[in-house]
Formats: sequence, C-alpha cells, structure tokens
Amino acid sequence: MLSWKTLQKAAYQPAPQRMRCPPRSEPIELLALRFGFLPAAFRHDDRVQRVSSVVWIRDVCRHDGDLRYYRVRCTDGGEQTLIHDLATGRWYRQHERGHWSRW
Repeated sequence: MLSWKTLQKAAYQPAPQRMRCPPRSEPIELLALRFGFLPAAFRHDDRVQRVSSVVWIRDVCRHDGDLRYYRVRCTDGGEQTLIHDLATGRWYRQHERGHWSRW
C-alpha cells in the first residue's frame, strides 16, 4: 500500500539547472532603463555604451527560463544584441558574428 509520504517523494522532480549565461554571450552591467524595461545604457569592458534606439525585440521561451533579446543601436553607430534573462534579471551581451555567418 502506498502512503502519502511515498507519493510525495515519487512526484518530486528537481527543477532543471539554469544556464550560467546564454550561448555566445557575456554578462554586462545595465546602467539605465528607458520606460522601465528598454535598455538605455550599459557597461561592457569598462566602457559605457548609450543606446540611441531599439531595432527589434524578440522573446525566446526555453525549458530553463525565458530570454528577451534586444537589438540596439548605440550612439557610436554600432549595433549590439543584448539579452535579458527574465527569470534572474541578469543582462548579457551577445558575441557578434562576422559577415560570413549570414550565408
């Protein structure tokens, strides 16, 4: 006969481990938000980057948490992809691929 304790132990499954950071990315320090959710400024390699506009936003739902990708245009003219881990609140910068990766 199964007891209540036996059923509780059998039903328990540990939650999946969270990744340390998304693939091909590195942590950044977010300095400011615009409208409470859009990145406005961030620090990477001791250099402050200011965001002039957001090109696109994409949500990715995964088994270990949801990620929100922001393609941003910085004031220096470059574009970067920032990643917001919605479960932990951490921000990352995606490593940019070369032009050859489009093929």
